Amino acid sequence: MKSLRSVPRENIFPAPFDVSWFYQPTIRKLLSILQSEGAEVFAVGGCVRDSFWKKKVEEIDLAINIDPIQVKELLNKIDCRVLNIGIEYGTVTVILEGYKFEITSFRKDIKTFGRKAKVQYCDDLKEDAKRRDFSFNTIYLKPNGLIVDPLGNFSDLRSGTVKFVGDPNERINEDHLRILRYFRFVSRFPNTNKAPDQETLSTIKRKRHLILELSRERIWNELKLILCSHSIDLVISLMNQTGLLALIFPQARLDLVQKMSKLEKMLEKIINKVNEGGSVDLCDPIRRLALLSNGSDDFHQTMFSLDKKELKRLRFYQLQVSKIFESCHLMGFRHGLQNGIDLLLLSMTVIEEPASSKIEEETQIILKRCHKKIVEGSFARFPLSGQDLLNKGYSGRNLGLILKELETAWIASGFSLSRCQLLKKVRFIK
Repeated sequence: MKSLRSVPRENIFPAPFDVSWFYQPTIRKLLSILQSEGAEVFAVGGCVRDSFWKKKVEEIDLAINIDPIQVKELLNKIDCRVLNIGIEYGTVTVILEGYKFEITSFRKDIKTFGRKAKVQYCDDLKEDAKRRDFSFNTIYLKPNGLIVDPLGNFSDLRSGTVKFVGDPNERINEDHLRILRYFRFVSRFPNTNKAPDQETLSTIKRKRHLILELSRERIWNELKLILCSHSIDLVISLMNQTGLLALIFPQARLDLVQKMSKLEKMLEKIINKVNEGGSVDLCDPIRRLALLSNGSDDFHQTMFSLDKKELKRLRFYQLQVSKIFESCHLMGFRHGLQNGIDLLLLSMTVIEEPASSKIEEETQIILKRCHKKIVEGSFARFPLSGQDLLNKGYSGRNLGLILKELETAWIASGFSLSRCQLLKKVRFIK
C-alpha cells in the first residue's frame, strides 16, 4: 500500500484487542464502496483508542487517501445521506442505515488559526498522523484487522500516557479545545500521568487564555467530562498549576475540591457495602460545578452553555448549600435520594471541621448515619392530608399551618408518628 511506504514494517501488526465492531455489516458495506476504486481506508482515533481501552465504540472515524470530492462521488453510488458538515476540514459526514460516519482525507496542515486550518491533502499516512492531537490517537486500523502505528506510539495507548503529537504549542494553536481534552484524558489515567511532562504544562499555562475563544458549548461539553472523573482532585490540581482553574473558576478553592473527592470515595464505599457489592458512582458534574462556582451565578452565562435541566440543578445546589446544615431526614424527604446525597456531600465539604486525630473515622460515621437518614427520608410519605383535618372539623386559614406543624413533628420523630398519633396532636396545636 503506497500510503504506508514510510511506516516501518514492525509497526504493522495484528490488533491485540477486540475489533469485532469493525466487521459489522453496515461498516463493511461502507468500506466496500470506499475501496471499490483502489482507495485505502483506515479506522482511526477514538474508535481504536476506546476499543483498546475496552470502552463501547460510539462513533467510527475513517481516514482515506483520496480527497473529499472523490469520497462524495463514491458515496453517490449507494443509498446514503451525505452531509457537508466539516467539509472545509477535509471531512465528509455520511449517514448509512442509521449510523453516522466521518470520513476524513489524509492531510497536513499548512496554516492554522484556532479550530480552523488551511489543509493540503496528501497520500502519506505518516504525514496524516503527525497532525493529530495526542499520541494514542495516531493508531490506525486496517479493514483486515491489522494495526498501523506510523509514529511508534502504541506504547502510549497501552499505558494511557497523555502526550501531544510533536510540539504541544502547534497542537494547541490548531485547536484550542485540546487544552481541556488534555486534562480529560489525564483524568482517565491518573497513575500514569501523576508527573506529566513539564514542557506540556508550561505550554498550557502560556496558552490557557485561548480557551476563551472557544464556543460555550465546546467548553462545557469537554469540562463536563472532566468533572465526571474519579480523579478530579489530581486534574484540578494540575489545572491549578497551569492557571487554567483560576481562569475558568476565579473563586474556586482547591482544598474543597480535594475534600469533596475524598468524601465521595468514602460514601461510595458505604453505599456499596449497604448494597452488598453493588457499584455506585458519585462523580456528579453539576454538584462539582456548584462547588467550584462557589455561589457565583453569572460565570456560567459567559463561560458555559448549560441546558435548562443542568442550570436548574446548579441553581438548586447553590441555593440549598447556603442553608447548611438541615436535617438529613429532611434532605431525603424534601429533595429525594440523589439530591439528598448531593446536598450531604456539599454540606460536609464546606463546613469547617474541628481538629481531631480521628477525623477520618468520625467522618465515616457521620456519612453512614446521614446516608441512612436520607434513604429513610426519601421513602417516607407523610400520612396526613388536608382532607383528614377537614374530616375532623378543621377549616379556615389555619388549616395549612396546622398541617405544616404536624409534618414538622412527624419528621422530627424520624417518620415514626402514625396517622392516628398525629391526629391526636392536633388539639394541642393553637
